[in-house]
Amino acid sequence: MDVQAVADRVREEGYAVVPDFLDAPWVSRLCENLAPVFDAIGSRVSKEFGQQTIHTHNLLAKTRAVDEILIDQRLHDLIGAILGPDFQISGVAAMRPAPGDKRQHMHQDDGHYPIPRPHPPFIVNTLIALDPFTAANGATEVVPKSHLWTKRVEQDAETVAVEMPAGALLLWEGALWHRGGGNATADSYRRSINLNFNLAWLKQRENQFIGVPHDVVVGMPTKLQELIGYKLTNFGLGTVDYRNPIETVKARLEGRVGISPRT
Repeated sequence: MDVQAVADRVREEGYAVVPDFLDAPWVSRLCENLAPVFDAIGSRVSKEFGQQTIHTHNLLAKTRAVDEILIDQRLHDLIGAILGPDFQISGVAAMRPAPGDKRQHMHQDDGHYPIPRPHPPFIVNTLIALDPFTAANGATEVVPKSHLWTKRVEQDAETVAVEMPAGALLLWEGALWHRGGGNATADSYRRSINLNFNLAWLKQRENQFIGVPHDVVVGMPTKLQELIGYKLTNFGLGTVDYRNPIETVKARLEGRVGISPRT
């Protein structure tokens, strides 16, 4: 995998695909371990958008099946090549558009942050395909180069369906116009894992400190703890008494009242 080539394509086109990111045994293992999560995903109907899949968020509180992917150095190399070295997980979700689900509305993932455009990348979002992505089953639709635009998102913009095999990784810059496609098949589901990364000094989309139970957090590898926010960034942002917040979490779980501040 040519990390720089992937990062360059994201900068130029707004998105890129690594077609062979996971091998078949890893995909099979994920499908098996995440089966209860995917089986519980349903659809809802609204007047505005019709039938749409309900994404399962806060995945790190529900399963350990995705931990290995999140700390994969290849993934970190890709995200770091676009955002720089100081990034974190913003959210982790499972998606499974069902037959009859309609496409999403067009949007940008960095719209949470009220910063005038253009600006440097704040977010790199990713999807890992556990089933082939096809135009028929709802492959993600993107508007190439739209991450460079400053105008408002247009719902009728011309899109490209990102078709890719199971095991592929799709990355896109947070400013890219995109949407989940509609599933026009009669009996096919499109399963994927959504890993959303942002700069570590920004607020996360999902509150990892509350969403992931502390007894789960302390059992995670240090690399994963850091990735969900248990680290200090930008010369001390995120401290508790000048310490990494994981120390406070461990102290409370051990029954200590707290930790004394440094002087």
